[in-house]
Amino acid sequence: MILPRFLALPFLATLALGSSGCALFDLFESETTLADLDPTRARVEVEFGESPRVSLALVAKEGTCEAITDSIEAKVDERPMDLFIRGGETPSKDGWVCGAPTFRKALAEENLGKDKTHFVVSDDTARIALDFEDLLAERTITPSHPQNKIDPGIDLALAWSAPGDELAEEDIDVVFTYDDETLELPAPPQVSVVDREIVVRIPEGSPAGHATLRVDAKVQVAATSCEGTESCEATVKVSPEVALEVTSGIVP
Repeated sequence: MILPRFLALPFLATLALGSSGCALFDLFESETTLADLDPTRARVEVEFGESPRVSLALVAKEGTCEAITDSIEAKVDERPMDLFIRGGETPSKDGWVCGAPTFRKALAEENLGKDKTHFVVSDDTARIALDFEDLLAERTITPSHPQNKIDPGIDLALAWSAPGDELAEEDIDVVFTYDDETLELPAPPQVSVVDREIVVRIPEGSPAGHATLRVDAKVQVAATSCEGTESCEATVKVSPEVALEVTSGIVP
């Protein structure tokens, strides 16, 4: 049965509500091979947290929007990845959007902390391979003050543990939470990136007390090799924390 485009959207949306995200895209049959897709970019994204996972998207050349065949497979360090989005035009609340073919894989404890990570996407027609160093490394922050103290109005530098990461100020946010829930900062902390360190300043007039500083960051990791496509890139989403003591502040 072929549905008119204006009827297909609500029909597919209804199906999506009662099925997994992958099932929606299985409704479409495609003959687009990896060579046909000819992606210009391979985009990797790593999300740490309670359920760490990695995804790999194939960004097609501008003006194309194709769904791939089941014959295209992706692996991370020889472990098969799941096809999450087949690609092509997909329904959204605003109409139709072009989705990039995307694979993803949950990360087990033994996968984390590895020095090197290798991805391969292939079928009988083409092969894409990309490598990264320290992509799955643990990200921590270390305060420059040896006793993890922070003074209101004074900069505190936080060393980032992964030297290969590219830090950008616009991709970093901090959350400052006192252990005593009755305390709070009089204004948001200021954040900057200087010489590959994250610099945090809490405002003058901040209460003295113990607190936790969390850094929510998206960092870019450059590929060490990229074959079969014009460019390869990776983004890591991570939220390291550190315990601090606000000193020289207002005693509540």
